[in-house]
Amino acid sequence: MWGGRMRFEQFSQVGMSTLAIAMLGSAMPVLAQSLPVDPTVLMQERSVTPHRGALDPFRGALDPFRGSLDPFRGNIDPFRGSLDPFRGSLDPFRGSLDPFTTTSPITVASVSGFWTQFATDWTVLDTALTTLGNAKASAPQYQQVVTLFQNMSANAEKFWGVRVKGKSGKDFKGGFLDRLLTKYGLSLTDPASFAKLSASQRSQLAFDWYDGLNAFSGVDHVDHWMRTINWNPTLTQRQGSGADSVIGLLDAAVVNDADIANNLTSTGGYKDSASGHGTAVASLLVAAHDGKGVQGIAPNASVVAYNPFDASGTASWDDVRSGIINLKSKRASVINVSLGVKGWTLHSEWNNIFSNPAVAAAGNNTVFVIAAGNDGSTQTKNIAWNMAINPALIIVGSVDPGGKISDFSNRPGSACLLQSGVCLAGSKLADRFLVAPGELLLVSDGKGGLGRASGTSFAAPLVSGTIALLHDRWPWLANHPKESVDIVLSTAKDLGAPGTDEVYGRGLVDVEAAQSPINFDKLSFYQFRDGKNKGAYRTAAAIKAGGVKPAWEANGVFFYAFEDIGSTYRDFAIPVSSRLVGQTTRIGGSEEYFQDYITDRLTDWINDEVPFTDITSFGTRDPNGWSYSFQGSSPANYVSKTGVASSRYTSVKVSDPGGRFGFSGGHGSGGRALAGQKGFNLTSDYDAGNGGVNPLLGLASGGAFMGADMAIGAATRVGIGMTERTLVHSRDLALSDSDRNQLREVDPYRASALNLRVAHQASEAITLTLDYTKLHEANGLLGVQSTEASDLSKGSSSETATFGASMNLPGNMTFATSMTAAMTRTNGRGRQALSTDGAVLSSAFAASFTKRGLMGRNDIFRIAVAQPLHIERGDLAFTGAQIVDRNTGELGDATQSFDISDNSRRFTGELLYAAPIVAGGEISFFGRAEYNAASKNGIDGMVIGGRVRLGF
Repeated sequence: MWGGRMRFEQFSQVGMSTLAIAMLGSAMPVLAQSLPVDPTVLMQERSVTPHRGALDPFRGALDPFRGSLDPFRGNIDPFRGSLDPFRGSLDPFRGSLDPFTTTSPITVASVSGFWTQFATDWTVLDTALTTLGNAKASAPQYQQVVTLFQNMSANAEKFWGVRVKGKSGKDFKGGFLDRLLTKYGLSLTDPASFAKLSASQRSQLAFDWYDGLNAFSGVDHVDHWMRTINWNPTLTQRQGSGADSVIGLLDAAVVNDADIANNLTSTGGYKDSASGHGTAVASLLVAAHDGKGVQGIAPNASVVAYNPFDASGTASWDDVRSGIINLKSKRASVINVSLGVKGWTLHSEWNNIFSNPAVAAAGNNTVFVIAAGNDGSTQTKNIAWNMAINPALIIVGSVDPGGKISDFSNRPGSACLLQSGVCLAGSKLADRFLVAPGELLLVSDGKGGLGRASGTSFAAPLVSGTIALLHDRWPWLANHPKESVDIVLSTAKDLGAPGTDEVYGRGLVDVEAAQSPINFDKLSFYQFRDGKNKGAYRTAAAIKAGGVKPAWEANGVFFYAFEDIGSTYRDFAIPVSSRLVGQTTRIGGSEEYFQDYITDRLTDWINDEVPFTDITSFGTRDPNGWSYSFQGSSPANYVSKTGVASSRYTSVKVSDPGGRFGFSGGHGSGGRALAGQKGFNLTSDYDAGNGGVNPLLGLASGGAFMGADMAIGAATRVGIGMTERTLVHSRDLALSDSDRNQLREVDPYRASALNLRVAHQASEAITLTLDYTKLHEANGLLGVQSTEASDLSKGSSSETATFGASMNLPGNMTFATSMTAAMTRTNGRGRQALSTDGAVLSSAFAASFTKRGLMGRNDIFRIAVAQPLHIERGDLAFTGAQIVDRNTGELGDATQSFDISDNSRRFTGELLYAAPIVAGGEISFFGRAEYNAASKNGIDGMVIGGRVRLGF
């Protein structure tokens, strides 16, 4: 190394468009200098001049309000859909802060609309100027342009006038328009002045309109680069805003920006060369989301800066080396370098820098991001490279807002980093080359204002910021620089020729993709069984996520999938609720689920042989007085509830001559058979998800059942029974095809129940019942299972008490009610991943009114209301593998608790009517509504139906 000094080049060209808050001239201070390379070219490099005037950031007819360059629409809109940056919980500034006053005519929704209309107006004006210019029109012919401009100004004043007045104390003309006219030498009374606008000036004027008026909005500016690299403030806030990251800035001094100064924790090097270039780069990295202009990609990161340039704008490689060592001593995990040598994408002297022992030691845990340069050149010269050191390195080129390589951007070409003269696989410059937006980016100008800048200098910090976000989300990656680089390179969006190419290298940096798994199918997660972590054993391809009803959403409780990256890994949090599925969850959307349920109910109803029961009955008595009865339903009745294995309800009952005792058994609706409460004769009354009559007994209904009962007095009978259920999800016709596919990997649900019953005839009209149910779920909890079998491998147990009453009223009327309270605990606490933390308490109730002979002697009417199973109180504890020390990445077991009580109580109401008609036919009607306190209007859905059946 040698200590000579010469000019360097900062890889940028700044073309600052002025704002209302800082009107600047179009001629900006030159920010380009040059850096020495080696003694043999010293004299030649002394003659290198800055890129002064080499790049016009507003060249050509670039229109920011046309096509893909519209910052509020098309593929450049970074806040499409629900990611609205101006309001609600996704507001990047202050939660729900509304930047607009209630008296302002400006609303959040109208801002985008204004710019959409402005785009149309501007296109008409720009087209007219182009046409007149091409035709070499005379000055008077420009009067139409003045009229268009006046109309555009009037529309802007109508929309922005109040905001301009409130912020500047002047009207629209004095607070905004006059300064814009003065800057471009325009006069509304002199049409000829518009003839002097070049295409480049028109482009700059369009940006001045956009930036200038948005300065009065009170929110940070939306810029085109955000959508291009898939970044938005919400991602930064949710995944990490760089709060734990330290970015090194090897650049000109950061000056005149109080916002950035808040993030600047250390400065070193020369105090001179305050060109504003370092400030502009730093603003893209860490500018606060405070509603005042630029939004930095990692706004909470710390910046440590080192200026290698003296007052003459010169530096040496010694200065560069000293800067790197200084920045590393300040704990920088990524160093942004926006300087280099003209004609080189990566200069050969970098090998000597990285091979220096002090730099090499510092580089063990550092990512270097180096701007490619602004000559528009393609590197063909190979570089001798020390592969023993081989730092984690990314070279960054520039693309325009449409994703095309900037004509000024240097490119990797076919150059290779040679090891002992050999180009090894993966060692080409293109293998370490990325592109990012580098044209017309809004930046801090280093003078207290804002402006538009172009150059690879401004593409590089977008990549450095992406690295900072990685190190914030996964802090231990700061000690794994090569893995950090691999993540960013592997997730880049391919541009140009397929694969790595000589223009775009690995492609366009993608922030969202870098924060996501490289390959979802290769994620692994850990099994917790019998109180121990069994280690990684499955891939994410086996994770099937079903929707979950709100009561089971585990807010802030996650299980973690892990991705191996080189010698380390990353973790990805997945809500525990995404693993929970089952008959008490909402597998699809609420509307879809509701319609599935209604289909089942109508099927039950239509196939009834006896009105308002889905059971067909007949019986006989032998000569000795013993009675035998059979009850059954057609296969279509129950197939949608329990699958093919239990599609038919059948029951046989035998009673002694005196009716003192009886035995029953069968297959199907065990809940209805064992409880059998008068007034609740539909199988679906006992449905776990929607019925209000002992729904926990319903969870074990669908397979074989048996029971016995006997009289213990003139008016009292006791009974005992058992029922079981095995539900094969792939056969559950209540599910849609997509939901059935989601549950394909879930083990069959298995449950059994013991039911004890006491029924007392209090009077001729009133019957009272009391049931005690002991429910055992082999692999579930209140009907809920997990896609990961070990989560609930030991199952759960519930104890239920149900009180019922029915009353026969005059006029063939019956009133019935049922109330259930239950207590549930998981089995083998600590031996499965999901377990109850204390008891889970739940409730259900139902009431029905039945009238025979409402409008005719043989018709029947029923109205019923129910509260399906509702979790009143309960907590679950989830134990799983996760990072227990985020600084080191140490893996261990941790337990998280979450509340599963349901704050939104759900009720159902239904009405049924059937009447016989001629020839044994029937006319029937059905209506049902579901109420949920959490729904917008309370009503989750309503349905009505009917049928006419004719006999022949």
